[in-house]
Amino acid sequence: MGAPDNNMRSSVIISVYKDDNALGLILNSLLKQSVTDFEIIVSEDCQSAVIKECVASFRNHIPGIVHLSQEDIGFRKNIALNRAIRAANSDHIIFIDGDCVPHPAFVEAHQQFAQAGIACTGRRLELGENISKKLREGKIRLSYLTRTTSYLLHMIPLLLDKAKNIESGIYSRFLHTRTKDKEIRMLGCNFSCSKQDLLKINGFNENYLAAGIGEDSDIDWRLTRAGVKIINVKFSAVQYHLYHPRFYAPSKENEAIFNRTKDLDIIYCEKGMIKK
Repeated sequence: MGAPDNNMRSSVIISVYKDDNALGLILNSLLKQSVTDFEIIVSEDCQSAVIKECVASFRNHIPGIVHLSQEDIGFRKNIALNRAIRAANSDHIIFIDGDCVPHPAFVEAHQQFAQAGIACTGRRLELGENISKKLREGKIRLSYLTRTTSYLLHMIPLLLDKAKNIESGIYSRFLHTRTKDKEIRMLGCNFSCSKQDLLKINGFNENYLAAGIGEDSDIDWRLTRAGVKIINVKFSAVQYHLYHPRFYAPSKENEAIFNRTKDLDIIYCEKGMIKK
């Protein structure tokens, strides 16, 4: 492998489903990133008028923004993700879920290790209901969380609001340096890798038709089996997950597909980016 190309242009793929308010917060944050050499692809597992309007409202600020949508006939996130990867103009792909707002240094943190053979994964602070509502309504700004001093001062209100993974909301180069060698598994809402490596495994397995394992454990396992090294960018690539009720339970079908993948050592999925 060659040296990392810190100037590599990235494609940021945002996986969304109907939540235009959260998408607006994400796009506003992407407008304020510490680097600017990336494109934005909104990957919608639906055909929602509110998402279309939200994307249109940002076109003056993000002229090259790409919006991909598909018919809403059940959970088909992996299909939407594969379509977005194929549309990406960069070899370096960064993935964000549509309920996770990135820190201003988020893209830069992922670009730091942008090269084939490397995948990066960070973590997210899971906000409580009250602070999420204030963010959504504009009663507090994202800087309430992104400024390290302010964040540390407001940790008690976050805890009282039942936020989870409090430490994951801290942006700290010092903490990143101290923990970067600790092994962590991939988080589907906060990871990056090269398109080249995704092609090696044929992207996301489209047989997963429920939330959970499909875009996390499966892609982590197959990339690792393909020889890709997982880099820990916790405390560097920080996200803030907006509270929402969870409507899904672990899928037995997903678990069966994943177990079969491991048992048969399937690295290149049949139903993925490239169809036979």
